Amino acid sequence: MSEPSNQFAEITREMGTNHKDFLRLLPKTVPNANVTWTGDEEKGACVIIEDAPLGRIEIDLSAVGERRIALICLPVTFVTFRFYGLDDETALIEFTRMAKSFQRGGG
Repeated sequence: MSEPSNQFAEITREMGTNHKDFLRLLPKTVPNANVTWTGDEEKGACVIIEDAPLGRIEIDLSAVGERRIALICLPVTFVTFRFYGLDDETALIEFTRMAKSFQRGGG
């Protein structure tokens, strides 16, 4: 396994998901890539994608929290994507493409 470049673009977002759903949907965003992860929902997790179409991606998932709206409780996770070897603009385009796979119905 080769070492990642020290150059990366970083994007952090709050997502309405838990680790289980994030990891279930992630493979659709990087077909045929090698995805590994360590950690858990209580302490946080790290996901490494070695051979995504545009290169290595590391993703940090925070511990899963919750957002309450009246009697409804929704999961919330802070997610940091690090795109190695990409400039900020290209990384944002790739993040936007990937994020669409995590969207649920609605507007």
